[in-house]
Amino acid sequence: MFHPFSFNHARSARFFMWTPCRATFIHSWHTLFYVCTLIAMLIFSPALFASSSVSNTPYLNQLIAQAQKLRLAETPQWHYLLHYRKSLLGQLESEADDPTFFTAANGKYNSQAELTATLTQFFSTKHWGKKPETAQCAFVARYEWLNSQLHFDPEKLPPQACEEFDRWYAGINPGSLTLIFPSAYLNNPSSMFGHTLLRVDTPGQNENTRLLSYAINYGAQTNNDNGIAFAVKGIFGGYYGTIGIGPYYKKVKEYSDFESRDIWEYQLEFSDTEIRRLMAHVWELRGIKFDYYFFDENCSYLILLLLDVARPSLGLSHQLGGWVIPSDTLRLVAEKPGLIKKTVYRPAAGTKLMHLSDSISDAARLDALALANQQKNLAEFLAEKSTNQNSEQEKADILLLAHDFVRYEFLAQRREKTTSSRLSRELLRARSAIVSAHPPSPVPTLRVSPEQGHATGMLQLGIINENNDSFLQLRLRPAYHDQLDNDDGYVPGAQIDFLNIALRYRMDEPKLELDEFTLVDIISLSPRSRFFQPVSWRIRTAWQRRILPDTQSPSKLAFRADGGGGLAIRPTRNILAFGLLNAGIDAHSQLKNNYTAGVGAEAGVIIQATPQWKWQLHAQHMNFRTGKPHTYNTFKIAQRFVFAPQQALGLEWSQQRAFGRRLENWTLSWRWYL
Repeated sequence: MFHPFSFNHARSARFFMWTPCRATFIHSWHTLFYVCTLIAMLIFSPALFASSSVSNTPYLNQLIAQAQKLRLAETPQWHYLLHYRKSLLGQLESEADDPTFFTAANGKYNSQAELTATLTQFFSTKHWGKKPETAQCAFVARYEWLNSQLHFDPEKLPPQACEEFDRWYAGINPGSLTLIFPSAYLNNPSSMFGHTLLRVDTPGQNENTRLLSYAINYGAQTNNDNGIAFAVKGIFGGYYGTIGIGPYYKKVKEYSDFESRDIWEYQLEFSDTEIRRLMAHVWELRGIKFDYYFFDENCSYLILLLLDVARPSLGLSHQLGGWVIPSDTLRLVAEKPGLIKKTVYRPAAGTKLMHLSDSISDAARLDALALANQQKNLAEFLAEKSTNQNSEQEKADILLLAHDFVRYEFLAQRREKTTSSRLSRELLRARSAIVSAHPPSPVPTLRVSPEQGHATGMLQLGIINENNDSFLQLRLRPAYHDQLDNDDGYVPGAQIDFLNIALRYRMDEPKLELDEFTLVDIISLSPRSRFFQPVSWRIRTAWQRRILPDTQSPSKLAFRADGGGGLAIRPTRNILAFGLLNAGIDAHSQLKNNYTAGVGAEAGVIIQATPQWKWQLHAQHMNFRTGKPHTYNTFKIAQRFVFAPQQALGLEWSQQRAFGRRLENWTLSWRWYL
């Protein structure tokens, strides 16, 4: 039985070896120097080639010289295969952090030394690295690419049988590649921005057999960390990342069923040779560790690099800025002409359930819920007389909705297996007995695909009037999306505002000052319905301008951290209303004991007036009881109009009230999504 490779995450010891000297045959004295140096090394370092069991040293030297002449160590393909990138100081360094990935002691930093040592190891029949296999079999992609460039003489460098790789490759039987994007999932910090992975389809596979494919996934080994430790390690590279391959249906079960995340599939156009090169490189990465960073060296970055390995001319991984966000990587892929053959939308189990629920009356939804919760007897429901001409169709829809809800609850691990299975069979059997009813319509692809949404970076210019003082404002946000941004391509009701910094310039005097700095502001507004009762929540940390006691200035920068949970509802398709209970703390030297803490509440309404025009009304009341007791009230009315795919106009009014004073602010802004 075929099994895709599994990974050993144990840290392995370093392997050091000598590499032969390099020389360039330019003049005769260079040749003499090369020969003398080689003789000296053979005399004083007899173990140099013995460790590699090189049986044809002249041919090895010929290959090394030929590779140097062709400057193969400087080519994009070699750099992609070894994961080389230039640092901020312009020095070459591999992003792989596992010593067994390199054949030269300094291979992490020296591409030429690594290429020379790799050629040397190809002559060896000894095992290399963590697996019982030779270098030719451990580094199949390197071997095949170097062979295509140098045309190895099989008599002088015999090709070695790689039976394990051949079985692995034949078992997967790759015929095409598909880039997979599960939508964002705010309840998991590592999936807040979405995720990307690759699916490997066999030749002739169709939509009905896609789940039998294999998926290539890159992720961090977090050891079940959470909270602050998880965030700190993820941001600063405290985890190792490894690549794995396994059944695609397990990923669909995890994302679509357990987490109810819609999945977008982008079928890619790659040749058989390119697919072979990518898969051979995945084989090379078995168990290889990388320092994992949530914001750059993450899942999306490595997937793009695999595509670059397959086709170096794409150069996708080098087109990214300082942040690597999955939806941005999709945009890079989509911008390459002819790279995407087809886009497929796979709605999550929850999305399908809501689509069916929206297609029937509220009374019918109540019946379905009662059947699913066994509050209504199935036999009695079936025996009920028709009350209208569509009752048979409505009964069929009710039965199917009840069945889908039971299955959804079971997949979300909220129902016991035996009872759920029995009830599901009974509901499905009853539904199939109504032969006159039509099946439900499929979920329409109404949502815009993620790569068509606005870019995640943002630059904004604005004019501010604060208590009759005027300012110019410059705001920059590297990521990601806020409540007034266009929801096309994003999860409605979700916000991740990260490292949002605003500077303001006072108009009446030449003074530039910090206006606001938001570390993170995350909101998850999930509307409740007959079938779903999620908790909405918010967490925010920022330096913001507020009214402080005993100061002449109308506003001072103070640190604010608050968060809370509550409920959200969607009374109509275009309106989202919410209410949250909060706890918060403000810190500033002007406050007694330098801080004040309290509790309160906030409520708001978001109105989608037109597809391009959004309104937001928001109010918050905080009752601070420590430090100097006081209440703090904030009110805001804002709107934003998208007049171009990556541009929008905003108008906002806000007012803060505390200590018998008022801070009023008007802002007119123009923003670009970058």
